Amino acid sequence: MTILSNRKPGQPKAAPTEPLKQAVAGCMRALAKRPEIEIVYASDKPALFGAEKARLPEPPRKPSREDVAVLRGHADSMALKLACHDPAVHRRLAPQGPEARSLFDSVEQARVEAIGARRMQGVASNLTAMLQDRYHRGAKYDAITDQADAPIEDAVALMVRERLTGEAPPPAARKLVDLWRADIEAKAGAELNQLDAKVEDQRAFARIMRDVLAHLEMAEAAEFESEEDEDSDDDQSEQDKQQEGEESEEGSSREQAEMDSSEASADELEDGMSEDSDAPSGELPEEADEADSEQASEAWRPPSSGPNDRRGPDYRAYLMKFDEVIAAEELCDAEELARLRGYLDKQVQNLQGVVARLANRLQRRLLAQQNRSWEFDLEEGMLDASRLPRVIIDPFQPLSFKQEKDTNFRDTVVTLLLDNSGSMRGRPITVAATCADILARTLERCGVKVEILGFTTRAWKGGLSREAWLQAGKPANPGRLNDLRHIIYKSADAPWRRARKNLGLMMREGLLKENIDGEALDWAHKRLVHRPEQRRILMMISDGAPVDDSTLSVNPGNYLERHLRYIIEEIETRSPVELIAIGIGHDVTRYYRRAVTIVDAEELGGAMTEKLAELFDENTTTGRRRAA
Repeated sequence: MTILSNRKPGQPKAAPTEPLKQAVAGCMRALAKRPEIEIVYASDKPALFGAEKARLPEPPRKPSREDVAVLRGHADSMALKLACHDPAVHRRLAPQGPEARSLFDSVEQARVEAIGARRMQGVASNLTAMLQDRYHRGAKYDAITDQADAPIEDAVALMVRERLTGEAPPPAARKLVDLWRADIEAKAGAELNQLDAKVEDQRAFARIMRDVLAHLEMAEAAEFESEEDEDSDDDQSEQDKQQEGEESEEGSSREQAEMDSSEASADELEDGMSEDSDAPSGELPEEADEADSEQASEAWRPPSSGPNDRRGPDYRAYLMKFDEVIAAEELCDAEELARLRGYLDKQVQNLQGVVARLANRLQRRLLAQQNRSWEFDLEEGMLDASRLPRVIIDPFQPLSFKQEKDTNFRDTVVTLLLDNSGSMRGRPITVAATCADILARTLERCGVKVEILGFTTRAWKGGLSREAWLQAGKPANPGRLNDLRHIIYKSADAPWRRARKNLGLMMREGLLKENIDGEALDWAHKRLVHRPEQRRILMMISDGAPVDDSTLSVNPGNYLERHLRYIIEEIETRSPVELIAIGIGHDVTRYYRRAVTIVDAEELGGAMTEKLAELFDENTTTGRRRAA
């Protein structure tokens, strides 16, 4: 195939991989039926950010055939998820336990990939190359020997893929599957055999997977909504629509359309797709609206099994005596803090104007909310001109006054929890410090208290905790094996002007080390819970999953991540604290219910202000409803 160049004389020559990028992006948009999706290439981990943006791996300057297949595999995987996955159905039927949810998500991804692999041989080959690269170069599962180091969610997903497509696990993951195969087949083999007939029906497929999880003892029956309850919910929904005056035929057709959506998408996929993955022409189903997804997730919450039945994961710290919670000014003297603050200001001169404009916009929105409600018929205040006609009609009527009434969000505290890990070094930590600084000043003007916290470790690869463990003879299963460092940059009661210089500490060489997110989130949450304010908001800003080499070298590979998921679930389901998260180049939506992921650190200011504005808008709406 000859690719003609449209480059005009004098224009710089395009990179050698540019035609490949354009071809892969075009194929992905066509396969996903998303012509508007933004596709970027970067050296970071591939990720899909909702239905608007995707990040694919940057190909080498001279890519091999294998490199091209891996790249196309990532693009096909994301496209199939956009085309064949309904997030509303998924959120409604997903279990709430972190381990069960992780497995449920992995198998759903295997399902959508199987739909494309069964229709197109090119897609199947690309996905196989992508999986081989993931398990060999990324996870290194080809050298695994212990079941404790083998994630069960990956094993089950590969076994499901094997049943749906007939493809054996890639060579790099065969040991992983072999470690789990006997146990999984014995407990849930019969249910797994039923999945092939339901691959095109996401709802029926998910119900079978719930049975699989129950047989694997990864989810209690109480976590799941019964089919009778689901049907009754549908019936109630129809009754509500009839009471609102909608036609009954419209309601029943909506229910029938939802039940048949997966079969319809399967027919379109089978009839429309070509065998060549580079030229798909089929009509794939549109992704469900995000608003519907949110309604579905809020409509059902799992009942608790009782206060004595809920226990956290097997997580502990080997030693806690070396951990520290320390104020920023205690880590270096005032002169150095002032110098670091000056350095921070110089680094973000261009950024400060942009973030300041966003913060001012947030401030205007908050102040507008404060002045939206009025109290009337008062004896003092501003003269109410609308009541003057009655005074003219009856001179004995007293004058009427009105007064602006503040909204409840004044009694609010916001905690900004910043990831201070080594991967944040450079532009990300600079942007995070500046955004936290300007937002703290903005919210303080509006009467909202702000606390700024950071988390890292005192040393690389274990510190004093690991030395003590080595001297004790390396006892098995030590748990968290590093010394925590939790930093208070600004307490909620400290004025911004007094704590401003502390944020310069993030520029100090050697401060940023490793990140243990679960314990940091738990620490920040406990500080918020004891605050007297009625409304408490916790915003986590991070650029990756929890990583501590010392801990992960002597514990299962998902040890820190599993604990993080547990802490998040506890806060989201059992705490009055409102939790939101922003991921910088890292998909945090798989951990947090209310989250946003940004590709570039430069977008952080806009994401933070927008999420805070949404929260306060929700508060105002709720207040109006209560007043009504």
